[in-house]
Amino acid sequence: MLSASRLSRLSRLSIRRASLFLLAVGSLTACRKDPPAEKPKPVVVKKSPAEMKQLADSATQQLEGLKPLLAGLNAKFDDLHKQIDPLPSDLPEFGETRSKFYAADEGLGRMNTKVSLLPGQLDAAVKAGDGAELEEVTKAIARTYEDVPQVDRVAMELFHEAPKYQRAAEQVDADKKAACETNKGDTMALTAAEVGKKLK
Repeated sequence: MLSASRLSRLSRLSIRRASLFLLAVGSLTACRKDPPAEKPKPVVVKKSPAEMKQLADSATQQLEGLKPLLAGLNAKFDDLHKQIDPLPSDLPEFGETRSKFYAADEGLGRMNTKVSLLPGQLDAAVKAGDGAELEEVTKAIARTYEDVPQVDRVAMELFHEAPKYQRAAEQVDADKKAACETNKGDTMALTAAEVGKKLK
């Protein structure tokens, strides 16, 4: 017959073994990787050919309307590049204006890329008869129309700010030239004095 202390020891040993077993099973379960779930296929919304044609014609017309707006913005930013690119980046208080310019210029570049890709997406949606994709293209065109005035506003702000920094850059150049002339004059005077000493 087993004593109470031996029974207690056996019971603790059984509990320990059961815990180790559960821990091992849990580890194995955690290591097992389930196969990745399949991505749901995009929903294709079918519309009648007449509806597709109407939507496509409207989107095409909207895209055509964007082209002159973007051309105008690109011309403005070409002019701004001529004004801002040559300016020294370490001009006092110029950092914020410079950052604003390059951020807006990058945004305009993304808009140009998007508008160049939209006709292909539009054609693909029409060929597939996918109304949902066609609506996405239409929304993308509408968002671009919303972005145009924002970028134009930044361009106008930069046109007003750039001359101030151009004047500052001219002043820095003038100060440097004046300092060089002063140093050159001092050097020439020093040289003349040295020559005079040698002649004595």
